[in-house]
Amino acid sequence: MAQNLTPDELESLFHWSKFGQQGEPSNRRIQSTEFREISGFLIPVVSTWGVPVPRAEFSKLINGFLPSSMDNKWFVYADGPDARGNAVVYMVRSWTGYKLVELKIKVPVDEDGKFAEEDSKITEITWESSQERYTDQTEEGAKEMAREVCNWVLDVKLG
Repeated sequence: MAQNLTPDELESLFHWSKFGQQGEPSNRRIQSTEFREISGFLIPVVSTWGVPVPRAEFSKLINGFLPSSMDNKWFVYADGPDARGNAVVYMVRSWTGYKLVELKIKVPVDEDGKFAEEDSKITEITWESSQERYTDQTEEGAKEMAREVCNWVLDVKLG
């Protein structure tokens, strides 16, 4: 059957298998306890990353995503931001419970300790490099995956 698919159809099928049905932004914070067991990284790799998160997109990112069917391939939740403006977003495969990506985010805090009216920034990415969990994951691939989970699943347009 695959021989009858056009290149665009094959690309769409590959995208669906990796990212699932397009998500809708959550109107509330999703908690880690709303999902079954989550497995931590086996072989994490960490890299710096300097990607702006536009202020208008931050609440969608931090609210996360709770899968509602088998067609949703991701579970996303966040911790923070704390008083220093540190937040972490976790991207977990919904079928396996494997954490594949973790994004550290710095939210600007003013001199009074209040969140400033500025864009936040993804400062670091951690990804799973174990062949057992995810095949051929590179830094470039992990960053591309994180961008597409943000875009496709959370409707977050990163800077």
